[in-house]
Amino acid sequence: MGLHQDKDEADFSYPVVSVSLGDEGLFRIGNTTRGGKTESIWLQSGDVTVMGGDARLTYHGIDRIKPGTSTLLAKPGRLNLTLRVVD
Repeated sequence: MGLHQDKDEADFSYPVVSVSLGDEGLFRIGNTTRGGKTESIWLQSGDVTVMGGDARLTYHGIDRIKPGTSTLLAKPGRLNLTLRVVD
């Protein structure tokens, strides 16, 4: 998933929580505007990411997936559970 913002909610004061399951994914996070420096980290199965406060509206995404790094799923792949407050 390319760089994007999670901004469909009416209230940005609540964090977005993401749970990674399955193969490792290279998570990239940048700024609240497009362009500029980004940082990346490999997320493993079971990792939880919380984006709140200043990070709530940063551009972020998964650049690539490393197949075969988890035995959680029957086939290579990755699941992401995204939790957010929607009213």
